[in-house]
Amino acid sequence: MDITILGYWGGYPSADGATAGYLIDTGEGQILLDCGSGVMSRLVKHTRVDKLDGVILSHLHYDHMADIGILQYAATGAIRNGRMQGKLALFAPSEPVNMLAALYGDHSEITIIDPARPVRLAGAWVEFVPVDHTIPCYAVKITYRGKVLVYSGDTSYCDSLVELARNADIFLCEATICEGSKHTTGAGHMDASEAGMIAGKAGVKKLVLVHLPGDGDFEHMRQSASAAFGGPVELPDTSRMYTV
Repeated sequence: MDITILGYWGGYPSADGATAGYLIDTGEGQILLDCGSGVMSRLVKHTRVDKLDGVILSHLHYDHMADIGILQYAATGAIRNGRMQGKLALFAPSEPVNMLAALYGDHSEITIIDPARPVRLAGAWVEFVPVDHTIPCYAVKITYRGKVLVYSGDTSYCDSLVELARNADIFLCEATICEGSKHTTGAGHMDASEAGMIAGKAGVKKLVLVHLPGDGDFEHMRQSASAAFGGPVELPDTSRMYTV
């Protein structure tokens, strides 16, 4: 799998940045994991809406879905012009109901996420586990030809995430809270040390911190995560491709 980080800021982006968005390419197809603010402008550098096998929204907060309506505009155009034969496959939680309702339209086929039902996308198996956030949210595990990517979504520390991330090749884990940061209240989130602790307990091969606060001390966060993890930790890089 090739993973492109389109955006990684939590809450709102920095200048020229984007909030949560990750493009997964298996070679058999593509999956967009979250579609936050600024993601669409970055996505078009790498692919088109008609190339996506599916879009997964970990939860229905704007920093993870702000650009989904724009992506749906693109899908409407692609359907109208014959470039897209079916609707946009969209996977989302069932709540909040008002946020979910806004996603429906002739452009999208919506599937409500059910943690008891893995789905098949782009030749990969996709599993969902509920995590501890302020609204329903799912961590996501994508397995393709024995390689595993796990994405935490937004969550406070929870043991279910340790089990989901067990032996993952790459773990994209939120680290929103940073000492001295005014970015977040911290409800439903982790700091870098907790992210490292989960990665260490799970025995992941690579940990990348995401959902970062705009005023965070990133080197301090990286070092804190590395101390808890017991291995090297990376900060997200939108200029490179991660391959597992």
